[in-house]
Amino acid sequence: VRFKGNSSSDPRQTHKRSYLVRFDKYDDHKRFIGLRRVSFDNGVQFGSLFSEPIITKILQAEGIKTHRCNYAKLYVNGEYQGVYVNLERIDESFLDQHFPESEGGLWKNDEGGNGGDLRFIGEDPKQYEKAFEAKNNAAKNREQLVGFIRQINETPDTDFLSMLESNMEVDTFLRITSVMLLSGAFDQLTGWGPHNFYLFHDTKQNRWHYLPWDLDVGFCEIAFGHVYVIDDWNASWPVPVGRTNPLLDRIVADQTLLARYRVIAAEILEKHFEPNRLCHLIDKKYDLLKADLQIDPFPHRRATVPGDKNYDDIVNSMKAFMRKRYAVARQQLQNPGQRPKAVDRPGQGSQGIPPKLVARTQRLQQAAQEMQRKMQELQKIMQKIGMLIQQKKFDQADLIMDEAFELTEPPDVSTDR
Repeated sequence: VRFKGNSSSDPRQTHKRSYLVRFDKYDDHKRFIGLRRVSFDNGVQFGSLFSEPIITKILQAEGIKTHRCNYAKLYVNGEYQGVYVNLERIDESFLDQHFPESEGGLWKNDEGGNGGDLRFIGEDPKQYEKAFEAKNNAAKNREQLVGFIRQINETPDTDFLSMLESNMEVDTFLRITSVMLLSGAFDQLTGWGPHNFYLFHDTKQNRWHYLPWDLDVGFCEIAFGHVYVIDDWNASWPVPVGRTNPLLDRIVADQTLLARYRVIAAEILEKHFEPNRLCHLIDKKYDLLKADLQIDPFPHRRATVPGDKNYDDIVNSMKAFMRKRYAVARQQLQNPGQRPKAVDRPGQGSQGIPPKLVARTQRLQQAAQEMQRKMQELQKIMQKIGMLIQQKKFDQADLIMDEAFELTEPPDVSTDR
C-alpha cells in the first residue's frame, strides 16, 4: 500500500490522500477478484468524485476499452477516511481482460517528457524513456513505439489517412477525442496536457490503442485561472487554441478525418451530453453518496477550486458546465467556421493573465513538479536503503546514500519579477 499521486505524497496537504494497493507486490500470483492492483482516488480535483465515473460510463457505452470504477467507503485500521473513487488499474490484468491473446507492449505517459506529445524527436528509443514508462516486459523494447511516432509525424499528407487506418482503430480514437472534449477532460494528450494516457500495441491485430487515464478533471469551465476549457476548445476543431498536437493537428488538416470526427462528435453530444440527461446522472450519483459525504472527515471542497463551500456548490458548478458546453458545442458543430486562433483577453496578456505573472507561475509550477519528482525518487531510495540495512548489506546502503542526499538539494528557481 502506498500513496498515489504527487499531491498525496506531500506531507503538507490537508485533503484526503489517494492510495494504491498492490496485491502482487510480494507474490506474483496474488490476486483480489482477479486484479493485481486497485487505486482509491481522493476526488479532490476539478471533477471531484463525479467526473471519472461519468466519463468512464460514457466511454464504456461507446464500446471503448477503458478501466472500470465505482465508489468505496475507505477505512484504514478501522478509521473512516471518507468516500473514494475505486479505480481499476490499467495493467496486465486489464490486458488479460481486453486483449487476451495479445502480447504487445504497454506504455504509460504519466509525467510527460520529450516525445510525450507523440512528437518525433529522433530514432534513439532512450530519448522516449522518461515520457513512456514501460508497464510490461514487451514495452521495454521501444523501437515499435518510436516507429509509430515517426509515422505520425513524417508520413506524407497524401498517405496519412491510410497509414493511420492501418495502425489504429481510427474511429475509436475519434470517439475518445470527442468524449474528452465534451466532458472538458483537459489534462490529456487530446487536451492541454500531453500525459495521463497509456499506449498499447495489440500484436494480434497490429493496432495501437490510446487508453485515457486519470479523468478526474472534467466538467470545469476555467482551470488554474488560465485554462479556458469551453472558450479555447472548439468542438469542431478539436485542438485547444494555442496548442500543438502532432496527431490531432494532422487529423484536423485531413478533410476526410475532420469530417468523420465532426459526425462522431455530433452523435456523441446528443447521445450522452444532453444536459437534462447528464444533470440527472450526476444527481443520482450525488444522492448515492450524500449521507456518507456528510460525515467525510476531510474538507468538503475541491483542492483546485478554493471558492467551493460544499458539495452542493461542486455539483451545481458542474451542472452549469454541462449546460454551457452542450449549447456551445452544438452551435460549433452546426457552424464550424474557420479554425480559431489564440487571442489576448481584454487588458491582459495571453490566456487572460499578465505575461510576467504567467512566466512566474510556470517557473513555480516547474519547480513544484521537480520537487515532487525528487520526493518520489527519494521515497524509492529510502525503501531500498531500508531493505539493504535489514539484509545487513551496510556498504551497499551507504553507497546509495549519496544519491539520496543529492535529491534533497532544492531546485534553482529564479524569483525575478
